[in-house]
Amino acid sequence: MMVGKFKFIDLFAGAGGFSAGFEMAGYDLVCAVEKDEWAVDTLKANHSPERIILGNIEEIVNIKSLISDSPHVIIGGPPCQGFSVAASKKHDPKDPRNSLFVHFVNWVKEASPEIFVMENVPGILSRKNANGTKISDIIIEAFESLDYKVDIWRLNAVNYGVPQSRERVFFVGNRKGISLLPPPKTHSYFPEDDGLLPVVTIGEAILDLPQIEAGQGDEISDYDTPPNSDYQRWSRNGSNHLYNHVSMNHTKRLVDRFRAIQNGDVLDNLPDELKVKARNGNGELSNAKFNSNYRHLKTNQVSRTIPASFYSSFIHPLVPRNLTTREAARIQSFPDNYQFKGKRTLISKKLLQRLGKDYSDRLSQYNQVGNAVPPLLSKAIAEHIKQFIFEAEMTKRKNKRKIKGVI
Repeated sequence: MMVGKFKFIDLFAGAGGFSAGFEMAGYDLVCAVEKDEWAVDTLKANHSPERIILGNIEEIVNIKSLISDSPHVIIGGPPCQGFSVAASKKHDPKDPRNSLFVHFVNWVKEASPEIFVMENVPGILSRKNANGTKISDIIIEAFESLDYKVDIWRLNAVNYGVPQSRERVFFVGNRKGISLLPPPKTHSYFPEDDGLLPVVTIGEAILDLPQIEAGQGDEISDYDTPPNSDYQRWSRNGSNHLYNHVSMNHTKRLVDRFRAIQNGDVLDNLPDELKVKARNGNGELSNAKFNSNYRHLKTNQVSRTIPASFYSSFIHPLVPRNLTTREAARIQSFPDNYQFKGKRTLISKKLLQRLGKDYSDRLSQYNQVGNAVPPLLSKAIAEHIKQFIFEAEMTKRKNKRKIKGVI
């Protein structure tokens, strides 16, 4: 394949964080496949709509009919809940989500890209199937059968300019038969020692955004202060408006709880009137542990990993409320002109089913943001791959000239 305009396909595309990074690096999107309607609405709002495919990858039979151009790269993140460390206690080796990578393999087989990049959670490296075989070995073997050299990258987004400690695993395969090393880090907690840029903090990431109170904000609004960090200037990206900056409508009791935690109190030590009550418990206090909730973000630190349910996980550094979609998108390194569609959040499907109520099985804005590959991490990967393909092509041409010279 000659090196020209680099092209890519995005599978299990979600809201398009992986795609956004590759487009930032100058790639052209051939197509993106996603089955969730709200995520597809987000994709169409931010990418070429005609290249977005709404459909279940398990039901797509004629892959080649959907590919107008041969891609240099196929990227994607098969749903990872079956491999997640967070779900390890109830992990089911037969979880069908564990085998969705097979469909990713089929696309690689049909499209024959120079390189593929498959993203997942770190827990995938320790998971085994029902027969006790490591999932990572199965994945590597599947791609090696297609003549790909497979490397495993374990990358933390914070080392690539994302204001968040978010570790992910990438299975990276190439048809050159040589190892492809990970992209070099650009940011460090110890920049003076490493000769890199300092990591981006929460304050540098979001504190220029309007500090709205609980229940305030609009889907389209205006900035009210100028940017005061390089990251904020990059995030605005020439955007004239601010999208998705709407706060959840918390009760006064919840706001008071957040304010107490911001002041340094620990959830277990709060007065009873501010503690969490049991659901349908007639006012009794909950015995549940909230290890992943009520985390107060600090302005001079990076964020912990943004999960799909981040609306209940983090408290704003200065305002007693949870994060907005836009604030979480900033922490994920989406630029401000990237719009998210669908409802901001949804009540738990399990809860609605238990109550006998209808539910929407869709990805809310919060889910879309939390599930995404951070675009700046994706961009670093894309640029690194582009350089690899370019150098391999130049080496190939050089060797051909040498052979001709000998003949």
